[in-house]
Amino acid sequence: MQFQFNNTLVTIQEPTNIDFNLHNATHFLQEVYTYLYGLLNEDNGLFQINYDELDTNLIQRLIDENNPRIVLTKINGKKVSTTEWQNNPIQKAFVLFFSQFPDFNLLLKNLHTDPSINIKNAETLFGEAVSSQNFLNIKKQVDEINNLKWTREKSLPERQAGVSILGNISETLLETAMESLIDNTNFFRSQNHDVQSYGDFVLMCLPNNLWISVKSNFARERLLASGYTTDIIGVGYFTDYNEFTSQIKVRNFIKVGFLAMYIPNIPITESQITNDVSTYQEAVNYYNDNNRELPLNINGKPFLRPLSDLYHDLNTLLQIDDIKRRTTVRY
Repeated sequence: MQFQFNNTLVTIQEPTNIDFNLHNATHFLQEVYTYLYGLLNEDNGLFQINYDELDTNLIQRLIDENNPRIVLTKINGKKVSTTEWQNNPIQKAFVLFFSQFPDFNLLLKNLHTDPSINIKNAETLFGEAVSSQNFLNIKKQVDEINNLKWTREKSLPERQAGVSILGNISETLLETAMESLIDNTNFFRSQNHDVQSYGDFVLMCLPNNLWISVKSNFARERLLASGYTTDIIGVGYFTDYNEFTSQIKVRNFIKVGFLAMYIPNIPITESQITNDVSTYQEAVNYYNDNNRELPLNINGKPFLRPLSDLYHDLNTLLQIDDIKRRTTVRY
């Protein structure tokens, strides 16, 4: 079957065309695939199967018979504990299923899945793999998928999980986009829990290392909490320009060490798409309309910057091979 989304066709093969022997947990995957395929209607488009209405007894029986947890040892790089699995074995089993057949995630609604699957789905619909040139567009596609995927009010645990997933997607997209710059010596992702609160990535330079704090769609106080009077930049897919127009808030950002805030310079929200304007342009328009100068950082450089400039700005620093000469004083 084929399902059209904008200019993209999503193809779901008939079960008889799939060689399930190429996959682990063969019987479980085959039974779930066949069951879901039987629910599809080619006239209904994407996100047509309601996860809430699935035959949970059937799926639980398949889990009990096949124990797919033997295969699904990790979700998003983290081991799945017995407690996690027992809390929601069906949802965890679907993570395994989508890892093998990611396009099927585009047919189900009202459930969360692994961030890597969300990104893969966005790449499919956008028609390109994530790169430093298109990561903003991929994030925009992720948000569109997420909006279409939920047709009911999320429960509190679902909302909490959604925040975590969205944050992980943001970091993963940035890491993928910056992949050619990350060498794990001069520039790397911070995975040391002792300093993880400082930021998500760090670039080695003087007089302080440059930390990068990645947030999703809103800055709020969580981003401000990243600053420890070290050199840091904020990066996010921010949708509300008002977060960057308060003189007090901008002053506080700069006071705790922020050198720049990178803001999307392509439309992200439905309203922005309709008005053909980005968060960055909305912020610039606000300052211009109110006869206010755009804020400068401690180095006298622009504090608010287009998100698309991030790769260039970091690459400019990394072009200086000698760390003794690589500084943030002109950043």
